[in-house]
Amino acid sequence: MGPRQTRWPVVGRFMSRIILEGLSKRFGKVAAIDGVSLCLEPGELTCILGPPGAGKTTLARLVAGLEPLDDGEIYVDQRMVHKLPPADRGVGLVFHDFALWPRLSVLENVAYPLRARRIAKPDRLRRVAETLSLLRIDSLANRDPSQLAPPQRLRVALARSIIAQPQLLILDEPFARLDDRLREEHWEELRRLRTELGLTTLLLTRSVADALAHSSRLAVMDQGRILQAGTPDELYNHPHDAFVARLLGPTNLLHGQIDGGGGESRREVVVRTPLGRLIARAGGGIPPAGSQVTICIRPETLSLGPSIPPDWNRFPGIIERIVFRGEVRQVDLRGPGDWPISARIPQNRNEGVREGQSLTVSVAPDHVHLLSGQFAVGPAS
Repeated sequence: MGPRQTRWPVVGRFMSRIILEGLSKRFGKVAAIDGVSLCLEPGELTCILGPPGAGKTTLARLVAGLEPLDDGEIYVDQRMVHKLPPADRGVGLVFHDFALWPRLSVLENVAYPLRARRIAKPDRLRRVAETLSLLRIDSLANRDPSQLAPPQRLRVALARSIIAQPQLLILDEPFARLDDRLREEHWEELRRLRTELGLTTLLLTRSVADALAHSSRLAVMDQGRILQAGTPDELYNHPHDAFVARLLGPTNLLHGQIDGGGGESRREVVVRTPLGRLIARAGGGIPPAGSQVTICIRPETLSLGPSIPPDWNRFPGIIERIVFRGEVRQVDLRGPGDWPISARIPQNRNEGVREGQSLTVSVAPDHVHLLSGQFAVGPAS
């Protein structure tokens, strides 16, 4: 059989929906992936955020077909693909170390997926030229990977991953080797690339800043499980449990006991805490009176000083320390019962606070969230 004569236009709108249903993978007695289900919407960037060892790379290898599933199903636009070989799944994968072949030139690295598919040489060379131009690395075609800087190697890896027109692009910690300035530049480049190609993209990262700023949808992963998925705003402002709350940013966690409903809203609940009775928001059902719970309050939602709306929670506090953190000042306080509380004040707000000052701390019920997960307490960090 001779080489196929298929044309492979670079620019196209793929816009595929990817469904992961109950994926599981064990290595011996260890469940590396434990019942992961997730929907990746067409053309969106979905981020999986988790600490090292959460299972992110293993999940990527399962979706790409580099590891066999123990259980579960993978669909690309309603087409079941988890029994197909990697080349037939329509998945492009950029590894965190880029995984470029050192004995091949940039051109040969990028062309390799088309050679593996037996694309005719004229079509292959045309496609490579178009892809190198799209990534703006035409001048690197004859260079060896060892001669390239990390940003250039990243672009080569991206070119190789998209040249076969994948329906899903997976990026495994792609910017980990770049400094902050280069990270932002490459985020802009990735945004341009995704817009031109309409690529459904899955990003795996441990960077909270990247996950919150750049993803359309966010899933938090730990110990092989998806703990919560939604928009970045939903997860940051309405975390389900203490792990998600702490992972996404500084937070005050307090233990408490359900005391009853808040009156005006069925979502409001009164909780007895070390700071006194607080009205909180319950994302789901309200636990029975007497139930032990954890509540979450983000430091930036706390207000310091005498101007308090009548329906806000309030309690006394003493400022122990004020720490300058650039765009904000971190204010560490002691509340009732010597309980530690952390607030954050933008630099453009001047409440005239000082260390040793006694004042009233307040927070709206909308920013006091009842968590449904594991019981855990502690101040913001």
